[in-house]
Amino acid sequence: MNRYFTNTQGAIRRIIDLKRNGPEASRANVVGQQKDGTEVHGLEQVLLHLRIGRIAHFTCSGSYVQEIVFVS
Repeated sequence: MNRYFTNTQGAIRRIIDLKRNGPEASRANVVGQQKDGTEVHGLEQVLLHLRIGRIAHFTCSGSYVQEIVFVS
């Protein structure tokens, strides 16, 4: 599992890049952990909450790579 530390803009770019890869985006399982401890599931929902500034970190597990992205 790869771990990345980034700011909000870098995390948004990572989600958008994943979204642009059509076949891989459909297989990706994205789960975001909000700052209040609740979870958000799905690519679109994690992207929405990232833009609002509620996500503390998210995990993305696809067919090839599993990663966790910490947002500062």
